Amino acid sequence: LRAAVYLTALGPQGLRETAELCLQKAHYLADKLANIGAAPAFARPFFKEFTIRFPGDVDAMLRRMVEAGYLAGLPLGRWYPTLRDCVSIAVTEKRTRAELDGYVEALRKLL
Repeated sequence: LRAAVYLTALGPQGLRETAELCLQKAHYLADKLANIGAAPAFARPFFKEFTIRFPGDVDAMLRRMVEAGYLAGLPLGRWYPTLRDCVSIAVTEKRTRAELDGYVEALRKLL
């Protein structure tokens, strides 16, 4: 119900702007992560969710990111054994550039 109220309050123009923010922020984060060695797992277009291939122990990385204050993503190996080294990340319009940069910096320290 909350989501419906939120979407109604946004209206068509607000929904479009929100979608564009999600798209821009997700691509900003994906580019920054690729620059530090957390490569995209798939070479295909995405909207606000994407998957990175992490060079290391995904579960340990996620625990350490929580310690740093970030819910870093969803480990995919539980459902897809061939993607054991992958994490799905979703970026919403609520994330600021400072938060995204902080996420990248925290992950960079783990690489």
